[in-house]
Amino acid sequence: MVSGYCASRGGWMVLAMCQAFLLPLVCWLYGLPLRPVFYALILMGSVLLLFIALDFWRFAGRIRNLEAKKAKAPFGAWDYPSHGPEEMLFAEIIEKIKSDYQNMEQRQKREKAAAAQYYALWSHQAKTPLAAIQLLLQEEHPDRNALEQSVFQAQQYVDMALQYQRLNDSANDLLLRRCVLEEIVKQAVKEVSILFIHKKIRLVLGSLQEEVLTDSKWLQFVISQLLTNAVKYTSSGSVFVWYEGTTLYIRDTGIGIRQEDLPRIFEWGYTGCNGHMQSQSTGIGLNLCKRALTMLGHTIAIRSQPGCGTTVEIGLARQELETE
Repeated sequence: MVSGYCASRGGWMVLAMCQAFLLPLVCWLYGLPLRPVFYALILMGSVLLLFIALDFWRFAGRIRNLEAKKAKAPFGAWDYPSHGPEEMLFAEIIEKIKSDYQNMEQRQKREKAAAAQYYALWSHQAKTPLAAIQLLLQEEHPDRNALEQSVFQAQQYVDMALQYQRLNDSANDLLLRRCVLEEIVKQAVKEVSILFIHKKIRLVLGSLQEEVLTDSKWLQFVISQLLTNAVKYTSSGSVFVWYEGTTLYIRDTGIGIRQEDLPRIFEWGYTGCNGHMQSQSTGIGLNLCKRALTMLGHTIAIRSQPGCGTTVEIGLARQELETE
């Protein structure tokens, strides 16, 4: 501690010693008596030693205080002792770091809680198609269509889990480039074709030749989820997909969504009235779609009326890469 004090006050000590030698030197050069000068130096030295002792006592107290606080949890509830402009600035910097750390900690806690909630729900829902597959395989002549649907559901749950993981590492996963929209849509249709075939839902594709700046895998995941929802809530009729202006439209002729449910359909785990009627509804798919499109710089909006179908509008008007 003494060495630390000397290092922090070394400049002032050297200056005081130089001044102490200057006074007798000037008196000697001018031929003045030195006895009064020595008395003055003794008094000045005594005062200086007293000041050094008091300053060292304060310095040691502050060091002990900081060492005690160091043993506490990182950025605990303690104040940095400030005794000057520089230390006050350091205190503000530490307070800013502490605030950022606490915000990050809270965000991580929320993400961890959301992940735990998601995987608990995911594991519960994934059991349904796996149990169906097991029962079908026990039959002598299993229903091929039912088996294919159960396999598709299980695969879709796995894909959703993987996409959820990718969302948390989106900065290293995005590959933005200009893609032909028709190719992305057709890949998404291919993924969910078993649903259209089983329910005999007609798919009508409009003009999709335009190029858009996006991540093809993420946009394909979103379109697959939206087509799955369209078929899920449509007992008969058609699903229409077309591109107009800068917006991709997906419209079905299904049961529609109640007006009171529309403001909350993108909330995590919210299923609404229609979701309660569907045992396989998790209230997660639309939330993942919203988060993925926001990450890509796209937008999503849904218009619907009960009994009149649902129209999903995906805004793809992103013309240049954005950097944060």
